[in-house]
Amino acid sequence: MSPVARISTPDAARDLIGIRRMLSEAPDAGALQPLGLGGVVLGPGVLDLLPELVAQVRDGGADVVLLADCRLMAGDVPDLKAGIEARLRASGERVRRVTIGDVDARVHVDQETIDGAAAAAAGAAALVSVGSGSVADVGKAVCDSAGGLPHVVVQTAGSVNGFADDQSVLLVDGVKRTTATRWPDRLLIDTDVVAQAPSYLNRAGLGDLLATYTAPADWLLASLVGQDATYSATVVSLARLHVDAAVDAASGIGTGDLLAIENLTAALTLSGISMGVAGRTSPGSGMEHTVSHLLEMAEDHGEPSPLHGAKVGALTVLAALLWVRVRDAARRGALAELRFPSPEEMQRRVDDAFGPADPSGRMAAQCWHDYARKLERWHGTAESLRTLPDRWPAFDAELDALLAPPERLVGALRAAGAPTRLAELGIREEPARWALANCHLMRDRFTVADLAFLMGIWEPADVDSLLLDAAALGAGL
Repeated sequence: MSPVARISTPDAARDLIGIRRMLSEAPDAGALQPLGLGGVVLGPGVLDLLPELVAQVRDGGADVVLLADCRLMAGDVPDLKAGIEARLRASGERVRRVTIGDVDARVHVDQETIDGAAAAAAGAAALVSVGSGSVADVGKAVCDSAGGLPHVVVQTAGSVNGFADDQSVLLVDGVKRTTATRWPDRLLIDTDVVAQAPSYLNRAGLGDLLATYTAPADWLLASLVGQDATYSATVVSLARLHVDAAVDAASGIGTGDLLAIENLTAALTLSGISMGVAGRTSPGSGMEHTVSHLLEMAEDHGEPSPLHGAKVGALTVLAALLWVRVRDAARRGALAELRFPSPEEMQRRVDDAFGPADPSGRMAAQCWHDYARKLERWHGTAESLRTLPDRWPAFDAELDALLAPPERLVGALRAAGAPTRLAELGIREEPARWALANCHLMRDRFTVADLAFLMGIWEPADVDSLLLDAAALGAGL
């Protein structure tokens, strides 16, 4: 029985005491990070509890900072943020508005944005972030840089799983990097508010959630080949606890059905918590996220950016298809001919892949810095990798419980009305093929794409063949 089976769903997302008890009793408890999320309030109408939550965590007698972008949001007054400010003021709080992002409400989570927001929030008693995952990421980074400024996150859409963890995805030298920041002191998810969010945002959340059907397999693979010894079955069970229920309710996500929205946000919250206690994003981020980050790096930032979760959903189908190919090739004996390329060869590949995207060389240098560590570990475990063909059958059997058939993923996206093709998101064919072919070169995390490349089955022609398989399912490009 799963170690999280004692926690009922979807109440598990609210039951932090039960989660902490389960984690403390797990066989690998000593390897897990403390759950620092202070509290989760999830359900219809809970926005009225915001002043109480702020009062619980505020530090000192100064004002409260309301951090948000300039986007208008539906609420009980013409703008949700104005309604939130009114609630806080009615409770006696002095409120200082800090707006981040550009006039089109695009927020880049970079050091400049964080430093500017931190300066504007100086001296506050608490910070309330309202809006997207990027706004929450900035809020977490600001509160961390301020030495633990109390932070209440108001989640306004079921768009990503990053509201509930202690990490922020930052842009460093043009490369997306997940960086440890700070757990929210309180996470407030009013399902009435989330149901009113634009449907494409909640559909994107389903896409982000589907990665829990492929990313844990990547994490377990990294353990198998000696790249990452942190794999935790306990954490994966927690991450997957409510995903099936959310997927089963997918048809209601696009229409704002309250039960479907509760299922979605509960599952996303548990996914975020799992990443925090793992101390890494591996429970919900694998090959599919790496390709998404590369697509974001290649975007024209003068144009609207496709939502991260929407890209992840379409890319998870491709990751699941690659897993099918890798498993088939392994059963046919391909693991006996693994490649051990030289650092010189791989640095050339990294430079060729990322040099044209950034003539300064910083992007390629950042990617090579991370990839070189992964390559060094690969060579360092060469002796044990010779036994991989013998160890693979037992590993392959474990994959059955982690991976979902690509057809099920496509079906869930279709049921929700979410994109299944990258072209539906405005992503052009050339950057999509580039990102897929080079995703294993971006960072030091080992995924199914790395193994496919080292098995000799992830060259441009293999990418083309995979995309043909995806097209047969109505997915891919």
